Amino acid sequence: MAEIRIIDVTPPGWGEKLISSYLIIGSERTVLIETGPMSSHEKLASELEAHGARPDLILVTHIHLDHAGGAGALARRLGAKIVVHPRGLRHLADPSKLWKASKSVLGEIAEVYGEPQPAPVTGLIGAGDLSTIPLGNGEDILVVHTPGHASHHMAFHLRPQSILFTGDAAGVSVELPEGRLRIPTTPPPFKADLYLESLQKMARLNPQKIAPTHYGIDPKPGTEYLNDHILQTRAWLQTIEDLVRSGVTTVDEAAKKLAEKLPEARLAANTTNKIIYITFYTSTVWGMLEYIKEKLKTQK
Repeated sequence: MAEIRIIDVTPPGWGEKLISSYLIIGSERTVLIETGPMSSHEKLASELEAHGARPDLILVTHIHLDHAGGAGALARRLGAKIVVHPRGLRHLADPSKLWKASKSVLGEIAEVYGEPQPAPVTGLIGAGDLSTIPLGNGEDILVVHTPGHASHHMAFHLRPQSILFTGDAAGVSVELPEGRLRIPTTPPPFKADLYLESLQKMARLNPQKIAPTHYGIDPKPGTEYLNDHILQTRAWLQTIEDLVRSGVTTVDEAAKKLAEKLPEARLAANTTNKIIYITFYTSTVWGMLEYIKEKLKTQK
C-alpha cells in the first residue's frame, strides 16, 4: 500500500503548520502533491532528500503561490514533470502574469511566498477530468476537476486507500491552540455554484479521509467532512447575503458581523495567528461578499 508522508512547507515564523506537501510513495512510482511556495523550496528539497525520495511527478491542485509557487524550481531540480489543470499550463511555463496579479492581491504575503520560477515547458502535463495516474500494485490517483475556488482547480483521489487531497476545494482544516478551524476558502473571483457542485462531486466519491493543503489529513470521516462543509458554505453565503441586505458593504464590517453570528467565523476572527485571519478568513469573506453583491445586482 502506498505510503503517505506529510511535509510542512509553511513559511518560517507563521506559528502553526499551515501548508502541507504530500509525498506519496507507491510500489512503482513516487509522486508529490503540492510544493508550497517558492520560499519553502529549499526546505522541501532537503526534506525529500532526508526521506530518500525523488518523485518523478509533481501534482499541483492549482497554481496559487502557496500551492505551486515552488513547482517550477523543484521540477528543474529533480527532473520531474508537473501535472496541472490545462488552464494552468501557461502560468507555470511563464509565471510573470501570475506573480504580478498575486502581488496586487496579496501584497506583502506574496513577497513572503516568493516569486515562482518558470517550469520546463516539456515537463508540463495538462490533466483531464477523471484521468488516472498509476502508482503500481493496483493503486492509482484519480484526477478530479473541482472549480469554484479557482477555475483551474483539481483534487486528487488516492485509491484504494480513498484519501482525497482537496487543495482548497473543501476549505481549510487547521489545528489551532483554540481548537480545530474548519472554514471555507473562497477568495475572489468566487463562483459559489461551482464550489458547491465540486463539493458534491467529491462527496460522491465517498472518500474515507480528506487531506486539505491547509493542513494535513483531517480526522473526520471524509464524506461527513464534505457534507458538513457544504452546509457550512451555504450558511456562510446566506449569512453574508443577509448582512448585505441589511446594509453591510465592506469586507472588514462583514468579517466582524459574521464572527458575531457563526462560531467557526468567530474562531477564525479571534485567533492570535494573524496570518490565518488575513490569508484564510478575510479573503474568504471578501470572495463571498463580492459574489453576493454581484448576485443581488443581477436580480434587480
